[in-house]
Amino acid sequence: MSRVKVTVLSDASAPSLVLALLPAFAAAAGIPAEDERRLGAVVDQLVSFTLDNAYPDDELGEVEVTLESGDGSVQVVVHDWGLPLTSAGGDFGPLPESLAALAPDARNVLLMNLGSDGKRLAAEVPVRSGDDGQARRHHIEATPRRAQAGIGASDAIEVRTATPQDGEAIAQLLYENYHLSYVHADFYRPRYLMAALVSGELLSAIAVHEGRVIGHHALMPLAGVPSAETGAAVVHSAYRGLGVFGRLFEHTLDAARERGLASVFGDAVTLHPFSQRAERSHGYRETALQLGMVPAQTTMRGFAGEGPNRRTATLRSYRPFDEHSRQTALPAPYRELLESVYANVGLTIEARTQPAPLEGKALRADVDEPRSLGFLRLRGWDGEASSALKAAVRHLLSRHVDVVYADIDLVAVADVDTATAELNELGFFAAGLVLHGPDGHDHLRLQLLDSEEIELDDVVCDSSFAQMLRQRVLVDKARVGG
Repeated sequence: MSRVKVTVLSDASAPSLVLALLPAFAAAAGIPAEDERRLGAVVDQLVSFTLDNAYPDDELGEVEVTLESGDGSVQVVVHDWGLPLTSAGGDFGPLPESLAALAPDARNVLLMNLGSDGKRLAAEVPVRSGDDGQARRHHIEATPRRAQAGIGASDAIEVRTATPQDGEAIAQLLYENYHLSYVHADFYRPRYLMAALVSGELLSAIAVHEGRVIGHHALMPLAGVPSAETGAAVVHSAYRGLGVFGRLFEHTLDAARERGLASVFGDAVTLHPFSQRAERSHGYRETALQLGMVPAQTTMRGFAGEGPNRRTATLRSYRPFDEHSRQTALPAPYRELLESVYANVGLTIEARTQPAPLEGKALRADVDEPRSLGFLRLRGWDGEASSALKAAVRHLLSRHVDVVYADIDLVAVADVDTATAELNELGFFAAGLVLHGPDGHDHLRLQLLDSEEIELDDVVCDSSFAQMLRQRVLVDKARVGG
């Protein structure tokens, strides 16, 4: 992904100053000459429109222009703090004639009034790009800005709790960002979203600009589990850089506290560091590296245009609210690993006094067919557990899952060492810790790979602890022969 950002004064030289940056940007992104000329024409028209309408009699106004490549297109954003104009384009209504004329060369042209934060004019220009997806950034400030993006955005962008009436708009926003590849397929079904928002199965924060949903962040509680996943995070590409994501995140954390949850967690992709950094900035800390969690077909607008060719990993991170000491039994092979994970997340541990046996089956197996994943949960261990475990693993593999995750209840399983050894013999190796899981218990998560199409080398771990965790996971994989 290549990126250029420049701030210029609103005089007659502004378009030529911006266009002078195009050759270097196009070369970095691998954009051919024909597409570069078309991109230049669009940029020239957007900047000229802004100069004519935002600063008609002011040569000292400021215009910020950002070009960012990715997903077979270049996102062009022109930001100004000049004369107000009415939002236009898309759901906002017809564009001014000069902007509507860009239709053959640009898509999703939007003019957005952001109140005291000025205006944004955004467009996507399709290009044939040789960009390899690596973050090569070119950041240029031609003059210091008097106004900073995001300071007054709250005047125009509202962040609130979603209602059932927002279901269709949320589904459409997810489609705009992920097309139809998002791993939680139910988010494309407006009726599901409406019902889930009514029942409390889903608590969504949304950002709204002039009646249009432009951002979403969800809290996804599970019955009987005192922790909930946060995610399905999307901000429309034209509104990035305005602090919208941070406001959505804080709204979700407030909802989790009000619900009395012990913690929240996120599964950040390892395709790039951005989601990992976002979670860390809100107090999340890594506990597990889950190899192969994300199907290969998942794509996200702005990152790796064609999507990964292999299944990729996620980093499980938790933000605890309940900071009481955790009573667990730590299996000998993973004692050091688990102690370091608890320390990373800021929790102390103490040895359990005795197992807390649970009613019902000691072993549970489930299949997530859309993601081709299997899940095992060991809730107890007795004389029949070994044969039952082997049968359950065979059953899951017969369903053609690519990865099986096995969770050992560190509170309820009496003999965690034997249970762990049995899973190691079956090829399961370390993933990490599941905190505040079912029944409020912590679980050691192990993983078994049953596909050759799982990325093991190109796994981006942003923090030093995540890098250490990755190394320990791969070492344990080699130890058990997984």
